[in-house]
Amino acid sequence: MQFIKKLLLMPILICALQCTINEKKITVNPVQIYEKNPYYFKYNDKPVLLLGGSDEDNLFNNPDLMRQNFKIMETIGGNYIRCTMSSRDSGNVWPFAQLANGKYDLNVFNNEYWDRFENCLKEAEQREIIVQIEIWATFDFYREFWLVNPFNPANNVNYTTENTRLEAEWPHHPARKPQPFVYSIPEKNNDTELLKYQQKFVDKLTEISFKYGNVLYCMDNETRAPAEWAWYWAKYIRNKAEIANKKVMLTEMWDAHDLHNEEHARTYDVPELFSFFDISQNNWQEGQTHYDNALWVRDLMKSHGGIRPLTNIKVYHRRSGNKPNDPATGVDRWWQNIFAGCASTRFHRPTGGTGLNELSQKMIKAARMFTRSFNIFDCNPQPELLSENENNEAYCLAKPGEIYALYFPQGGNIRLRIENEKKDLKLAWFNPETAEFLSEKIINNTNDITLVTPDKKQIWLALIKK
Repeated sequence: MQFIKKLLLMPILICALQCTINEKKITVNPVQIYEKNPYYFKYNDKPVLLLGGSDEDNLFNNPDLMRQNFKIMETIGGNYIRCTMSSRDSGNVWPFAQLANGKYDLNVFNNEYWDRFENCLKEAEQREIIVQIEIWATFDFYREFWLVNPFNPANNVNYTTENTRLEAEWPHHPARKPQPFVYSIPEKNNDTELLKYQQKFVDKLTEISFKYGNVLYCMDNETRAPAEWAWYWAKYIRNKAEIANKKVMLTEMWDAHDLHNEEHARTYDVPELFSFFDISQNNWQEGQTHYDNALWVRDLMKSHGGIRPLTNIKVYHRRSGNKPNDPATGVDRWWQNIFAGCASTRFHRPTGGTGLNELSQKMIKAARMFTRSFNIFDCNPQPELLSENENNEAYCLAKPGEIYALYFPQGGNIRLRIENEKKDLKLAWFNPETAEFLSEKIINNTNDITLVTPDKKQIWLALIKK
């Protein structure tokens, strides 16, 4: 009888084994700080450089576009997307259930929204793509988008303008007048009726996201909310993570374009809450200023809570003032972030950036190929090794004596100091347009070399190593 039972069970055991074999490996170790170089993250215990671009900032809410972008990312080595919890675009759905009378019930969730969100995290994890979530999609709560938002008291059956501090219209830009929505916390308006529904939203979000290890959390998008708002939600999520025995990586994105602005201190001065620093708004800067600002804050963190990764979830091709948009400016910012030792760089969606168009794809593929040809995690920005270089002419990442990687935005002619090197080195030029290395050249024993790019018409990269 036992033998017959075993025979009957055999197909079930075989099926279970086959399912285990076919199932993609699930993340064991989530995104954390890479201890050997804390300016970078590690994922599944391996250091990782995050490179990305996507055609929307809330890909999860457009499943067809999401899968198109994921398919492209797989072919070019992209591994980083933005996930604003936004619903303001055509075809998007809101997180709450809509009743027959057109109003929303904030006590009942819209399964379609949350299924889309979880599918995004799941499919990204299968492709080893890191998802940076922005919990409060700032612009959903202002101007014309507020008029259709379920949190608007005019649009739900749960509260009114009388028992909350909210108004049915808020025609102001976020940079000019913050919404009462971001003053609900105890330290400000203590709007308990609103706050309990905000908490429900975050509870549902973390209930899903805590299942996945490929997640970074940002509280807001280019916000001018009070500092206490950001700190409140960071503490709230950290407390939930501690109860769930989960490790989480948190940041905030302030609106100020200048990293010297005191707004940004609200992130780097609070390391117990914010484990990395999103500097996306620095991507409004251009040329040498853009790079120098990143290095300034990179160094500043050493004395303000310790070294942490710098991320760039948005790299614009827009320019300040009345200057026309310029894809080349966006590309320069994107590459500079890599050579400033940032943990991530991602092309912003159209129309603010180039998204995942052909130019972006070409740059992501080239950057992945180039950075795989040496150990970037052993390197740090080394501008002091360069001389005779003009403004915005060349940038250097190096592990002196072993590796020297250089970026030339539009060709150049510079001198590079090779510190205490007593062995011959190999020099290879890399063309991002073709994602190919040119033939190698041996550099004889020297402490100082002149580098002249193959031409001055395009981006060039150089790699010198033992």
